Amino acid sequence: MLSLKRSGMPRANYRILSTKPLPQDLVHTAAQHGIAIVAQAFIDVQPVITGDMRKRILELSSAGGVLVFTSPNAVKFVTSVWMHSENANNLAARHRVYCLEGATRQAVEERMRNVVIEGTGANSLELAKRIVKDGIADKVIFFSGNIRRPDLPDHLQENGIGLEEMVVYHTVETPAALNEDYDGILFFSPSSVRSFFTSNSLPAGTVCFAIGGTTAAAIGMFTNNRVITSPGPSVAKLVETAIFYFDNINCYE
Repeated sequence: MLSLKRSGMPRANYRILSTKPLPQDLVHTAAQHGIAIVAQAFIDVQPVITGDMRKRILELSSAGGVLVFTSPNAVKFVTSVWMHSENANNLAARHRVYCLEGATRQAVEERMRNVVIEGTGANSLELAKRIVKDGIADKVIFFSGNIRRPDLPDHLQENGIGLEEMVVYHTVETPAALNEDYDGILFFSPSSVRSFFTSNSLPAGTVCFAIGGTTAAAIGMFTNNRVITSPGPSVAKLVETAIFYFDNINCYE
């Protein structure tokens, strides 16, 4: 983690817009480095679990299986159903979990505390390759949103691994026009990128920070501004990357 170079709360030298709300400890850490972070949500996530899907999810709580998560939202909505199951305390013995690193893994660890995570990946294709490498013979249960890359299901099916996919949430873009400029923008998904640029353009000096390569590629479709990609797929790592940039901005000129 970053060490604080200053004591007290310095005056903000830089202003960053985060395209989703952030934990207050990260906002405070940035402020210690003279960076003010303002949050504005550009997407909304809505659960779409039907009665039949709820029944199937409850069946899985007792039957077990190989579960795959590529989003913390999917973890949240699936485990919310399981919380009301009589098998809620016995999930660990029944499931093998594969998930993305960063926020998704953190959600699994927090909401499925006794479950052993069999494997992780930095992106969906890496995760699919790990599942194939592990020689999974059972059908994989993939919990997803309505907007997701095809890499994971395509790679699993190409390698003869059965797939049951359940779309448990929808991502809705919520564009908003900015009335001021920022030194940096934090982007967490291609959906947030599309939503942001629906109503906004950037001054040449604004730096974009992307949580991963897919998000960085999406930014490049809308602007030629500098894009810096976080070395790890987590919210904390992205904020840390932005802090490092502005702490060492002279090195980038």
